[in-house]
Amino acid sequence: MLLPWLPTERLWRLTAALPEALPHAPLATSRTDGQALLLAAVCPAAAAEGLAPGMSMADARALLPGLAVHPEDLAADAALLGWLADACGRYTPLVAAVPPQALVLDITGAAHLHGGEAALAADLRARLARHGLSARLALAGNPAAALALAGFGLAGFGEPEAALA
Repeated sequence: MLLPWLPTERLWRLTAALPEALPHAPLATSRTDGQALLLAAVCPAAAAEGLAPGMSMADARALLPGLAVHPEDLAADAALLGWLADACGRYTPLVAAVPPQALVLDITGAAHLHGGEAALAADLRARLARHGLSARLALAGNPAAALALAGFGLAGFGEPEAALA
């Protein structure tokens, strides 16, 4: 399971209670690399405008002047990933966090307990959505293949991700 928007969705979760918060306005996190200020993560709205991690802040501001930017917080992202790993223990005892933005669940022998792979994926996706989180889920014979498929938006066996949900 890849959580491509984890840093920005974590920020949305924190600011959702604020009246001035716009949960789906363009949002990014930043990091410094030597003297340069770079984007560390972007939300879907910012990505749709052409922004991407690694882009200079000057270029990002030129493309999207109203971009809300927060400093990256790797510890907070890791804490959320750890919390999610613990929560996924409901599906299988074999859950591994793969920092910075992925989890691997070994559902071998456990999927039938949740109504099968598709039902498990639908339940997982619904639970993540209730927490304001989105994920790319993929099924494969080994963790590396599953993460690769999720990275390309495939569910497994060359099928689109929607095939799991």
